Formats: sequence, C-alpha cells, structure tokens
Amino acid sequence: MATYQELKAQAEAMAAQAEQARLAELDEVIAQVQKLVREYELTPEQVFGAELAAQSNQANDEGAHKVPLAPQAAAASTALASTVKTALNPAAAWPFPTGSRP
Repeated sequence: MATYQELKAQAEAMAAQAEQARLAELDEVIAQVQKLVREYELTPEQVFGAELAAQSNQANDEGAHKVPLAPQAAAASTALASTVKTALNPAAAWPFPTGSRP
C-alpha cells in the first residue's frame, strides 16, 4: 500500500493534469455558453440568479467584460423572470402571494 506522502504527490499531479485539461477545453466551453446565451436570449438573472447577476453588474460597472445579448432579451426576460418557475425561483408559479407553500 502507498504511503500518505506518495498518495498526496499523486493527488497533486492529478490536480495539475485536471487543471491543464480544464484550460485546454475552456475556450470551447466559453464559446458554447455564449452561443446558448445568445440563442435563448438568456439574462444574467436567469443564468446566475439575481444575487450573482447583481454582483456581475457591479463588476461590469467597474470595467469587466460584458457578454452582449439581444436588445429585446433584457426587457422581455426581466418581466418574465419573476413569474417563471425555475430551480432558482421555484415558488414563482405558486398561486399564493407569499410564494410559500402550506
């Protein structure tokens, strides 16, 4: 059986390999995500939730890169975002004003 130090060295080597693979695939993954965001006219709120989208907007105000979306996407999906039942907003479709279930 391998010693703790040997296993730790193997784990570190595998972590380095995993990071190299992640970096090699990153450009393709980003391109796929950007394509889907544009195709479905997704908003940051739909993709990341309201809290993370707000943080992203703050970063964009400070000069971070912003993904361009179709102009009508912002207006249309902002109105729908509060009424669409999703994993991020499961209570939206519930008929009671509190959004909570009995």
